[in-house]
Amino acid sequence: MVMKRRDVILEVSLVLFNQEGEANLSAVDIANELDISPGNLYYHFKGKEEIIAALYERFEIGVMTLLEDAKEAGDTLEEHWLHLYVLLEHLYNYRFFFRNITDLLQKYSVIEVRFRRLIEQQYQSIRTMLFTLLNENIRLSDNSLSKNTVDELADNMMLIYTHWFEFQNLRKRQLNQHEFIQSAILQIMALLAPYMGDQQRQFMIECNSLYQRDRQD
Repeated sequence: MVMKRRDVILEVSLVLFNQEGEANLSAVDIANELDISPGNLYYHFKGKEEIIAALYERFEIGVMTLLEDAKEAGDTLEEHWLHLYVLLEHLYNYRFFFRNITDLLQKYSVIEVRFRRLIEQQYQSIRTMLFTLLNENIRLSDNSLSKNTVDELADNMMLIYTHWFEFQNLRKRQLNQHEFIQSAILQIMALLAPYMGDQQRQFMIECNSLYQRDRQD
């Protein structure tokens, strides 16, 4: 099936933004990469801001779909591990949004409110997941402590979701998609490990072993 020109522009823009960073590219750069005139690009998008808005629309739809799917997950770490993997895969595909979130949202007010709302929805989804997992495995003395623990874990997980790519860039680590996702998931599992039962901890150990094996291959 032949892609429409508008979709081609979005696909190429996404690749360029992920590789070079949004701040390093102009609409003219995108037109040059597509080997079309700026006027031809302008026919479809009235500048880079509209391209960013269209890409965000795709990104948001993907995240919301995954958050809905997460509601159907059970109470085992294995099921949530799969959800985490797919979500991180989606975030990686749109990683330019996370290169410098604060500056990007200040620059593109057209997506700022929606982006912040999406982050909050993701945060609440994480809290729901944690309550499901921890209620099965954790042994805490009172409910208030459980809530505080979940809030702290949710904060840390969101830090990984939103800043893991930037953190790896600061360390000058060029990770491919698989390495990026696996390292982020293992970091999340390390947060959860003290609160999980023996069976869940064993699953985490097996995941870590698989990841280490993949790195050596």
